Amino acid sequence: MAFDPLQEDCLRLIFRSMQREGIYPLENSAYIEAAMERFQEDPGSLIRTDEDRAFHLMAKATEIIDYRLPFISSDEQANAELARAEGLLNEAAALDPANRDVERMRAAIKAPTNEEYFRFLADREPEVAAEAEKRVVQASTVYEREYAHDLGLRPYLRWLAALASKALIAGRYHVTLEAAGKSLALAPDDPADIRFTALIALAKLECDPRELEEFRTQYVPAFQARTQPDPWSLLAKMAVAYKALDYDGADRALAEIFSLVPNAARALYYQTEFPDGVYARVHVEPGTEDELILALSECTVLLQEGLGAPEAAPLAVWVGSHPLVERGMEALDRAGRAHPAQPNLEGGN
Repeated sequence: MAFDPLQEDCLRLIFRSMQREGIYPLENSAYIEAAMERFQEDPGSLIRTDEDRAFHLMAKATEIIDYRLPFISSDEQANAELARAEGLLNEAAALDPANRDVERMRAAIKAPTNEEYFRFLADREPEVAAEAEKRVVQASTVYEREYAHDLGLRPYLRWLAALASKALIAGRYHVTLEAAGKSLALAPDDPADIRFTALIALAKLECDPRELEEFRTQYVPAFQARTQPDPWSLLAKMAVAYKALDYDGADRALAEIFSLVPNAARALYYQTEFPDGVYARVHVEPGTEDELILALSECTVLLQEGLGAPEAAPLAVWVGSHPLVERGMEALDRAGRAHPAQPNLEGGN
């Protein structure tokens, strides 16, 4: 699913408007449709508080950082856009110092290393957890309860997702799994898609195929959230099989990827690294080459395992030179489409 910043900005503003006007039930489609039209015409018409304004500014900053910056080739233009985004985040922080998304994003931009950002997230996670729990406990109206269990919970879910991701890069795989467990306990349908990061951590811990399946069974509601396979599961399955020298199993997992994404060869051949979203995992269409590009980028820790070791080629080399990939690239070359691709990001549009 991933989090779409502009969609959430819209949802928050509509919810607050319903709360102010006492609209109930909350599934009032006519009111929601009218409010969505107002948002599309002028989001400012729904903004009433500093908290509203801060989230709106953060959403605009996310649009720049996560959905525009990765595609800017000019350093001068990129620096100018980043400075603009930082200005929006600084203004948001001044308006609403309690906004944990803003706090986290500003820390991500300023942190000189992954390790420092990981430590920031890990050290403050208990505070963010306590705030989310307090919001639930103190909710006394139908609006407060709805907010506490959904929109008000999302900043903590994003905090845990960021912690899991940065722990993975830092080699703290058990921390990744612990963060995923907390998130999935609070939100079994996994709107943060943290289960994907957990699968990579399991594969790095050299689990066997049975343990991967047990994880899926343990968190069935999360994996039922989509009707088609996901590339993270298939890449984890492939990595586990490859490390166990089960090349038939790795072949089958790779073939499943091609069944999911028929034009997968280009992404599998180039294995382009794409920057992590600062707000959350960037929003792309499920089951597409774009999603596979993101999954491969996040799975770099699996693909490059053993790089330089003389006794065996890393998984990245095995994948890139696999006959399925080679045939796919030949077909793309004949069609004039064998060049590297960047994902088509949906959020922020």
